[in-house]
Amino acid sequence: MIELRRYYIKTILLAAIISPFAVTLGVIIGISAEIIIPISPLNHILFIVPLLILSAGPWFLYLKKTDAPEKASELFFPVFLVACYYLCIWIVLFGLAKYNTDNNLFSTSFILLAFPYFIINIITSFLGNLKFFPVIICAITATIVLSILISLKIQKEKLQFDKKIIYYSLIFIILCSVSVFQLYDRSKKILSSNYDVTKITDEVDLHEYNPYNIHNKLQKLNETATISFTENYPRLDGATAAYPVYAAIVQELYMGLDKNYYSDYVRCSETARAYERLINGEIDIFFGAEPSRQQVEKAHENGVEFVLTPVAKEAFVLFVNKENPLSSLTIEQIQNIYTKKITNWRDLGGKNEKIIPFQRPANSGSQTIMLARVMEGKRLPAPLLEESVQGMGGIINRVAAYRNYSSAIGYSFRFFATGMKPNENIKLIAINGIEPSVKNIANGSYPFTINVYAVTAGSENENTEKLIQWILSEQGQGFIETCGYVRLNLY
Repeated sequence: MIELRRYYIKTILLAAIISPFAVTLGVIIGISAEIIIPISPLNHILFIVPLLILSAGPWFLYLKKTDAPEKASELFFPVFLVACYYLCIWIVLFGLAKYNTDNNLFSTSFILLAFPYFIINIITSFLGNLKFFPVIICAITATIVLSILISLKIQKEKLQFDKKIIYYSLIFIILCSVSVFQLYDRSKKILSSNYDVTKITDEVDLHEYNPYNIHNKLQKLNETATISFTENYPRLDGATAAYPVYAAIVQELYMGLDKNYYSDYVRCSETARAYERLINGEIDIFFGAEPSRQQVEKAHENGVEFVLTPVAKEAFVLFVNKENPLSSLTIEQIQNIYTKKITNWRDLGGKNEKIIPFQRPANSGSQTIMLARVMEGKRLPAPLLEESVQGMGGIINRVAAYRNYSSAIGYSFRFFATGMKPNENIKLIAINGIEPSVKNIANGSYPFTINVYAVTAGSENENTEKLIQWILSEQGQGFIETCGYVRLNLY
């Protein structure tokens, strides 16, 4: 019994610590070979050979100097115990993280609990393949078992197969099956990127629209402004899609500022954060879409009342990959897509492809409009993990830049999609047969025509109302049009 216990302890240490470090060394050697040597079949040989040698080598040396048990259950018990331990860690943490390997808590806990594999975990995490950890464990376990069997064969040692080895094998197979199911279930709930496709940045570079920079993309007022400010500048913030407009207004009307000092009075914090700043009294005017229900409630909780003044017209647009044969959808079809009553483009007359409906984060401007205007109160199911894209530009790029996302659909604002973040690989779709053209937005025939608002919340700056009134003036509306939005029908 003492000899068996000693064998268990040594074998567990070898399987749980020494073997992972040996495999890690093999991975590092293999990766180094692939980096140094040009792409060729030789790469794979130089990767696999050291991995196999370092995986199996320690076991041949170990068994050569160790009196191994004759019963298969006793011989393989410590190996299966270690493998089951790592698989259980993976199954529990992967499940608790809801398959999100980018979760910081998951990554930290997993790397620490699977300590001997931490280098492999870090490498695979950087490569985006951390989810293949159970595959690595199964491969290593299979290599160890095969090494033991070959070693016993070489040494002409006999092995007695008993019933317990069947039970151990069944437990191991069950855990492997659970891991396989998790990876399969993940594939149904989380999209995977195609790394063979060159990605483009998710967000627009807002530095290109910062005022007072001689190389910025802001429009210029082609006449003398009827109003200007030299002090008590209203503080502005808002949505990404509105920034080129209100930043251009600042550049034309705020006298005495330059590129080093404008940020005290104008910035783009994006919709959710900008509304928070408005509620907290940090800014005087928010520019963008109407507030969400949650934002209105938060304002009321803080004793703040929003005042919404329409300053321009805009279109909320939906877009698909340019290869999608469909060019028009009805409102009902869009609602059915986003409630997942319709899940294949074939059902709408398109290709036989699963529809991938992207969403934006809660309280973002486009998500607020999506819920209020498009869904008309219908609740959206929770999106797939990678269906939720943080940046508006991210939605556009994911529809356009991923081959496996060719069947996707996303949404944004017309000015952003066509002016700030144009992409030749997407196309805007008509709604009920009506395209989001300037004409259709101006006359209101496009179904998702919306207002762009200047939203205030009790600003004490007397110039705040003066600025809004200038925007509503004939000169201000002309400048709004020059900047790319559709003017209100005031003149």
